[in-house]
Amino acid sequence: MGPQIYTRYAKYYDVIYSDYLERSVPKLIDFTVKVFKEVARRDVRDVLDIACGTGGPTIELARRGYRVVGLDISRDMVRIARRKAVSAGVRAVFKVGDMRRIRFRRCFDAVTCFFTSINYNVSDDDMLSTMKGVFRALRDGGVFIADAPNPYRAERWLRGEPVVWRVDHDDVSILILDSVVMGRVSALIEWERTLVVKEGGRVTMIPDYHRLRAYSANELKLFAKLAGFSDVRVYGDFRVEDVEPRDARRLVLVATR
Repeated sequence: MGPQIYTRYAKYYDVIYSDYLERSVPKLIDFTVKVFKEVARRDVRDVLDIACGTGGPTIELARRGYRVVGLDISRDMVRIARRKAVSAGVRAVFKVGDMRRIRFRRCFDAVTCFFTSINYNVSDDDMLSTMKGVFRALRDGGVFIADAPNPYRAERWLRGEPVVWRVDHDDVSILILDSVVMGRVSALIEWERTLVVKEGGRVTMIPDYHRLRAYSANELKLFAKLAGFSDVRVYGDFRVEDVEPRDARRLVLVATR
């Protein structure tokens, strides 16, 4: 993970993920608010959203009355997030920063990390640095929420099957070609993406590459406990339930300081 991530196609991010932003984010924040109320051991008012991207969930939290700070390593994404917050008429602070190097100390009641962003921690040291930074940023009783794909449901990644899809929005048409391969032992995910963008009569090809790592539910819980969290649990597919998931596609780590 480096500072060049999400640069050339940052401007197209919200087009590519328009369905997620419009349909899924409100439901995601419904779940998040439920966790705030049922799991956190303090009233949640101040929220830090790490690896926030263009600020979809961050802005939705602000709409619901939370005081939010968004942190992302990409200056281009942060610039877009700031513009979106102004357009939405909400108060949200966005800062450029690396989730592995969080500088806040006991400033927040909750920290969030959505949409597979936690998986950009590709080494044990990366993940532990992120978890420890989150722990330090939280006040006592505060809660950390992060979602990740379940590697045991990632059959397509193991087979390395490519995916091609298309998104049309206003005068922009984007063809997305994804090749995602996950190592059976390392769980490292090599994600090669090519965008073919047609905009204003011009066609542009944008190559992109991401390296991630898949984590099991037990691994996520282990890193949270090593960072100091006292109450650590994993939910499945954004459902708050008493028993841990058996067959979920999405894992949601919920750790309380």
